[in-house]
Amino acid sequence: MTEAPALGDPTLDADHAKLADLVDRLAAAKGADVLASLDALQAHASEHFALEDQELRQMRDGNASCHLDEHAAVLKSMDEVRGIVAAGPDSTESAHLVARLTAELRRWLPEHVTAMDAGVAHTRTRSRLGGAPVVLTRRSSPPG
Repeated sequence: MTEAPALGDPTLDADHAKLADLVDRLAAAKGADVLASLDALQAHASEHFALEDQELRQMRDGNASCHLDEHAAVLKSMDEVRGIVAAGPDSTESAHLVARLTAELRRWLPEHVTAMDAGVAHTRTRSRLGGAPVVLTRRSSPPG
């Protein structure tokens, strides 16, 4: 299951949860549902990244360029996989590429959210409320 850590920004958190859900749906998709699932993931990622990219260009911090590059690379990978899946949806190559894409997205999303999107959440909250977002989480009980 794909995880997207909460950042305390309701819009970002909802978008990241939807991305995680769409990655999981793609991983579970079979047959004709693979292309539809990939299209849904690609559409949501494109929309989410476009909004974030606009904010990143306005922020002009040192991390913005790398962040923009990551978004572009993810969209490019999805587009390349989509081209192969569309040409041969039932091929072994398509199944292998979709499996690799979902595995990489499951690894990438939590890291990206924590390392990159936390800055966007911080900037949004600071401009809206004058402070940093606060995220409360449950700690697991110590073994015992």
